[in-house]
Amino acid sequence: MARPHVRDFLTKFVRPLVGGGELHIGAPIPTSDVDRWEQELSDASVEQVEVDDARTQVLSTLVVRPPALILEGDELALAAGLHNALFLVHPRAELWSVSDRQRRRIIDNALTLVSQPLTRSRTRVMARHALLHNLFHLSRNDTVVSWWTGRARFQGQKPSKRLTAWKTVRRVREDVTVVGFDELLAVPDTAPVVATLLRRTPLTQLLDSHAGAPPLHWEDAVFILRDAELARAVAYRLVPDASPREQVAGPARLAAAFEQMLERAPDEADVRAVAAFLVHLSALFALGELNMREQNARSPLISQVLAAEAAGQRPRGLTTLFALPGALASVDPRLATPPGIEAVPALAARWKVHRAQTAELLSDAVIDALAQRLRRHLRKEARDPSEVVSLPSSDPAPTPG
Repeated sequence: MARPHVRDFLTKFVRPLVGGGELHIGAPIPTSDVDRWEQELSDASVEQVEVDDARTQVLSTLVVRPPALILEGDELALAAGLHNALFLVHPRAELWSVSDRQRRRIIDNALTLVSQPLTRSRTRVMARHALLHNLFHLSRNDTVVSWWTGRARFQGQKPSKRLTAWKTVRRVREDVTVVGFDELLAVPDTAPVVATLLRRTPLTQLLDSHAGAPPLHWEDAVFILRDAELARAVAYRLVPDASPREQVAGPARLAAAFEQMLERAPDEADVRAVAAFLVHLSALFALGELNMREQNARSPLISQVLAAEAAGQRPRGLTTLFALPGALASVDPRLATPPGIEAVPALAARWKVHRAQTAELLSDAVIDALAQRLRRHLRKEARDPSEVVSLPSSDPAPTPG
């Protein structure tokens, strides 16, 4: 039996993983094949260029000049590990009657493949994100075809044309169900693989996430905030031109991760960087209201997401997100207000409205409790402003919408 070539894997799995399309899931890929494929990359230059061009296109929406990318062995291993995780939830696994012992072996193999060394190299971080940026959007279409004498189910496969012919005469009906991330990669067998994989691509976790995804560990991702261009890209992605609840969803998720960070023993400089970034996101909410008719009017966004009657429905981290500037004001005032706000009087006015409205909707006890937690970590004074924030005030954020 012919051994699979890396060209097939790049064409049928990696290329659609990056650029979109149907991913073809085959038999589990052993580590020996991945090692061999790394040596075969030189014989798959066309397919490799296609993948790298697609990754460059992904990065072109994040940075001005995407770095030159060359698919490497560690990225092959990450993709192969994801492939093996998807095999576990593929109908073919049932057809092959994979035993519990075999499933355990496949899981261990996938974990080995995705356990590549962590990296803080700017190019490698962006290359991995471009490879895995669609991770949270992977889905499978399951179709049930019914006709006057029977029915058939197709999982992740297109129904036979023979079964869908003569729709009116045979009373053919097709019902499609989309199986999303939660059912594919947040299940017990695949969750450990995905959690390990995501640690290798922190930029993906900052830019995008899913309810069923493992929580972000800021210690793995805070270095990205010290890259001004990447930090801006994350900030703009997190605050879309959308409904208030959609605008706060991403920032609240990162604030929830910040809460968990404070329960550990983080580096003080890291706490400062994350706190400053979250305050910057709050400033973007104010920036989005500069065109309001009445400058001193209450914020409709805050009214909707922090309304007292909706307290029990607030997403995790939302209270910390809005309480943070007030808490920082009593711990380190330099972190409580993003630099440059006072240079724009309209923005400074909206910022004051936001802070007053937040203080009204959140109790003093909530803000004081957060301040106490922050005092345990913010004991030293930053030596210069560059240690406080990662986003320069000389490059103001665009107004959403």
